[in-house]
Amino acid sequence: MAKIFRFLTAACALALFAACSSGTQAPAEMPAPPAEPEEEEVDPTTADGIFTVAQAERGEVLFRSTCSECHDSADWTETGFKGRWEDQSVYQLWYYVNERMPYDNPWSLSRQQTTDVLTYIFQLNGLPAGDSELATDDDSIDDYWIAWSPRRP
Repeated sequence: MAKIFRFLTAACALALFAACSSGTQAPAEMPAPPAEPEEEEVDPTTADGIFTVAQAERGEVLFRSTCSECHDSADWTETGFKGRWEDQSVYQLWYYVNERMPYDNPWSLSRQQTTDVLTYIFQLNGLPAGDSELATDDDSIDDYWIAWSPRRP
């Protein structure tokens, strides 16, 4: 009888062990919620209001006193001009103006004057003014891309 008792005890223990190990599983991990779609980082452009009205007005005064000897304001709004500079860095246009103008005395404009004239050109093209002036240092000017019209959503 002792053999039967040991046998039944061992059989019950094995059955209990088998039931515990195979019948219950650790709860499955909850799936992670779907990731929020990341917004595409968009570089700021001239359509974002990167100059002030006062800055463009200073640029207009300088344009009329210096640039208009060789240029009509329409020169800066023509399709060819706009197409040449679309999607270029503002710094590239800034440097182009600074290095070549005025024609008879290149590099004679100060950084502020070149920047002001550039903002007048932006205003001529219907770009919006903002709350802050376009800075005159290379890094700030290079932060923006030329876009003659607002971004499409």
